[in-house]
Parts: sequence; C-alpha cells; structure tokens
Amino acid sequence: MPLDATAVLNGLFTNDLDAFPAVVAAHFSAVFDDALTEIPLLHDPGSHKDRDLVRVRAMVQDTSPSPEMYLARRPGARCGGWGQSDPASSGPIDYADLRERTVLWAVSVPGESPWCALAGDTPFAHTSSQPHKFPVPGASHVGVQIKVYNSADAFKSTEIHTFVGILTSEPFNTNLELDTPVLVPTLHVLFHHPVPPTIIPRVYPSVSYSRAIRNELIAWIAHTSLAGDLDAAEWLLLSIISRVQSRTPSILPLSLTISRFPSPTGLSTIPTLVHALSQLVALLTTLPLSLETINNTAFAPESKDEDLHSGWLQLPKGSVCLVTEGGVTEGKVVERGMANLRALQETMSNQRLEYVFPFSRFAFDTDVAFVVLAEGKKSAFFETDTNVPLQPQEANFDFYAKPQIVQAPPQEKLEAFRSLIGAAKVGNITINEETAQFIQDDFVKQRQAAPSSFEAPSSEELIRRMMVARLLALSLQETEITAPIWEAAKSLETRRKARFST
Repeated sequence: MPLDATAVLNGLFTNDLDAFPAVVAAHFSAVFDDALTEIPLLHDPGSHKDRDLVRVRAMVQDTSPSPEMYLARRPGARCGGWGQSDPASSGPIDYADLRERTVLWAVSVPGESPWCALAGDTPFAHTSSQPHKFPVPGASHVGVQIKVYNSADAFKSTEIHTFVGILTSEPFNTNLELDTPVLVPTLHVLFHHPVPPTIIPRVYPSVSYSRAIRNELIAWIAHTSLAGDLDAAEWLLLSIISRVQSRTPSILPLSLTISRFPSPTGLSTIPTLVHALSQLVALLTTLPLSLETINNTAFAPESKDEDLHSGWLQLPKGSVCLVTEGGVTEGKVVERGMANLRALQETMSNQRLEYVFPFSRFAFDTDVAFVVLAEGKKSAFFETDTNVPLQPQEANFDFYAKPQIVQAPPQEKLEAFRSLIGAAKVGNITINEETAQFIQDDFVKQRQAAPSSFEAPSSEELIRRMMVARLLALSLQETEITAPIWEAAKSLETRRKARFST
C-alpha cells in the first residue's frame, strides 16, 4: 500500500517551526535513501492522484520566482505547508506562524540518455503545459513547479536534483494574479539530493578499465560512426570526457570540430554519431543548425513577463552538445540569429552563457563539451580548440544510419565503455616536477629546432598540448601526466596537422 506521506508529515509536526523542515527532510531521507525505486516516478503528472508521494530527477530551470509566504502552523497546532491549507474564512492568522518557502521551476533532465534511468522507470512521454521552459523545442518532458521548505537549501540554474515530495496542482507562480490562473504540477519537497554530472556516480580510475577496453571503445566509435577513422574517434573521446577543471587558470572543455563531415543526402538528417554517443554518455543534446534554428529559436534563456524562457544552451553541467551544420542552406542570418551564434561561440570558448532579463544580462557558468560536425575545411560559424579533418577508411559508409542499424557491443563491454568515460569525466590529473621539467625542455628544443620563428610552436600551442596530454591521461585512467603520455599527445597532434596537407 502506498505510503500516506501527508499523514506521516502531520505525525512528525512539532511547534519548532524553523527546525521542522530539516526534521522532515531527515526523516523521509532516512526512510527512502536506499529505496528510491519504491517511490513512484513523476513521468506523467496526469496519471497521479492529488497528494501522491512521487519523485523526479530534474534540472533546475528557473530560480527567479519570488519566495512565497505560507502558514507553517494552522489553527489547532496543525501542520501547515506542503500543500495543506485551510479555507480563507477559517479565522485570523497569527503572523508569527508565517514562514517563507523557495519556488523553482524544474524540467526533465535535457539530453539524459535512457540507460541512466533507474530500473523499472518509464521514459517520459509527456509535454509540459509550459513548453517554453525546456531547452529543446518540442521535446517530450515533464515540467514541475517545485516548492522547497528548508531555508538552508540553495539552488542554481541547470543543477540536477532528485526531488521527492507531495504532488498537487496549483497556480503557476508567474500568473497568480490572473482571474483564471494556469494550474501546473507542483511538488512540495520532503527531501532532495544533488545528482552528479555523470548521473550515475563514478569512481576514478574505473575498476573495469584496461588499455584493451580503451582501444575497443575508440574502434567502436570509429567503425559505427566515423567510417573507421581511429584518430578522429580518439579526438572525439578526449572531447566528450573533458570538463571545466579550473577557471583560474582556465582549464575548460576541449571544443572539437570534425571537419569534412558529409552532409545528409537522404531522408535521415541525424548523424549515426548521435546514436552511438547516446549509448556512451549520460547527457547528450544535439543542436541541429539550420537557418530556421539559428534565426527563429532561442539559444540563451530570456525572461519575458517575469517568466524565464529556456534556450538550447541551458544545459546541465557534464553535457555533451553535438552541433551539426549539415542542415544550413544559403540565406540570411538575421539579428536574432547573430545573437544566437555569438552566444554559442561564447559558451564554447569561455563556458559562460548570458541570460537575458528586461533591463540587464547575467552570465552564468556552464560546463558543456561541444563537438561540431562541419562539411567544409572548418566550421562555417565557430572557432574551436581543435579541428580534425575526417579521413574515412571505409568506402560507401552511411554517416546517417538509423539507430537500429547501430550494433551495440555486448552489455558488459558497453558498461565498461560507459564506466571509462564517466570515470574520466570526474578524474583529476597531476604533473610532477620531473615531468614538468621534461615538457619544458622538450618545448624549448622544438622551438630551437624550428626552421623559422614562424614555424616554431607558440605558447598557445604548449597550453593546448598540455590540455590534450591531460585528457589523454584521463582517458588512460592515469593519475598523472608522464613523459610517454606527453609524447603520445605530440604524436596525436602531429598526425592531426598532417591531415590538412592531404
């Protein structure tokens, strides 16, 4: 029989109104911490009864709604809040019993791969009544108004949390003054937990790692998606495991362009690479560039009438964003489109995204790995850290095969691939003094050996090569950069540069 969360809540009630939300969170968290699957998943709000206990893993989309006052203690020393209230005519209010709660809007995690779901969970097949608050236009998702009672809790946009609470249907926060306000699913939170960027917690180094697994992963990506191009697949691996490691000094995700990537010629416009990556990474969003997308959709969030509309780039930390240029045709990019392209370039280069408000703009930190598929010698719109021209090794390769054509490896091997990528996403790398000196001496030798100062490696190249070496070490599940890893990074970069002369 389902737990009557309201009855338990009322049974816990104490007159210490300030401490009570923490008591509630501690109690319900202790009961369900290792048994979340026993709580029904909020995958379609209409399928639940009023005041059902539900859970949802969601991204915080909007933190701008004003806090609400609620009556924490109702007449007769009864519990208030969590959707419980008395008729307005039930008597005078003791203002000492009023407390404040936080109001948020949260949405299904954008780009979350189905394999990340807990056992038995049903995929979302619902479209919210507030579709403008989800980053991907037209995508099925759940949107829910979140009400949090613990004043110690603080939330940031794009954070992912698992929220557990009591479900009601209440007016949308931004239109409370309307004669007939829109009713939206509202979750009165009992407890919540932050979710890591890998969705499934990972430990570095991966316990299932072996050099053979890494080689097989690169080969699988290459042969399913990149016509057998192993180097392009290795660069792709380095990009998708990259993250913001530091802002001062700046160590940001490796943005990658795979150039000379064929445009679609048939009915399918979704690269096979999308289907392959969705098997490997926890968070994947595809941004299909076209004049329609560039000119007529939002890339950055914008507040309209005190309601934050989402944009393509409002993605959770740890996401991989695959930008495809194959759908762009001749035509004019209008002013809004130029602003969208600037926002995307700024997010790629500096991992900062400006949210637009009526009289101001605020830049929020992001942590998204970008991969651009470009038909030409370079991206038509963007500067990325690295450009790898594709060199197909397999004739008549279908770069836009249907998902059922992509043959996944055996489940145990697939789990090892995912573990390698997830672990690398959270790992940290050091460099000892001896290796640092070796790299410095090697760089000086390269500059001295260059035929001219124009051909000598620059300090920017040294920084980029250090980034590549760091990512190589992570992909190898090492704890520090070594001289062999440095040499491997140099070799990978040398082979990449050679592609421009072929």
